[in-house]
Amino acid sequence: MSSWRARFDRLADTSAVVERLGSQANMADYLRDTGIAWQYHAGDLVVPEDVALDIALVVDGDLIVHGFVDDYVHDIGMLVVLGDLVVRDLVSWGSVYVGGDLRAEGIVYGYYNDYTFEVEGAVHARALVLYDTSASYTTGELEVEVESYQPPKAQLRAARDVFVPQVYDGGAKRARKGLPPKLRRPSYRRVCRRLHEGKPLFRSA
Repeated sequence: MSSWRARFDRLADTSAVVERLGSQANMADYLRDTGIAWQYHAGDLVVPEDVALDIALVVDGDLIVHGFVDDYVHDIGMLVVLGDLVVRDLVSWGSVYVGGDLRAEGIVYGYYNDYTFEVEGAVHARALVLYDTSASYTTGELEVEVESYQPPKAQLRAARDVFVPQVYDGGAKRARKGLPPKLRRPSYRRVCRRLHEGKPLFRSA
């Protein structure tokens, strides 16, 4: 996404965006951080490709990505979308704030406890997987949901039924032995790797 910098404006004063987010949004703290160089796009933004988000970006409108978004490839990115976010898949190590709905065809994966995952509207996806991250959202249409801290076994079983074994640590080896993956979350790193390699995350219907 750094290659798109020419399309964005430097957001030197983030106070108006902070005000629109509200005092309860954790993302406001990052917007107030003068050490972060925020970029700004006015209006809706359509990206016709996969996105390696390595900048801090505010989209004042909807963001539609015809591919996946990964905010930890070259550097940790941060994303504020004041409208809806529509993606094929989203894997996030950094911080994400969506003022509207988040809609994904496949997976939404929020990972790591130093950053935040906030959606003011509802999350709609085939699978929402969170791991050790501060999360605030409303559940929309989800085939599978795995909560951030202590997901019940029923959630882990449901996830195991829809994901390919290769997204689990040791899953491929167990599959060769005719065994299901161990009852745990899909591996964030394995999910990211398969997205970048263009390999499926989900079992065939």
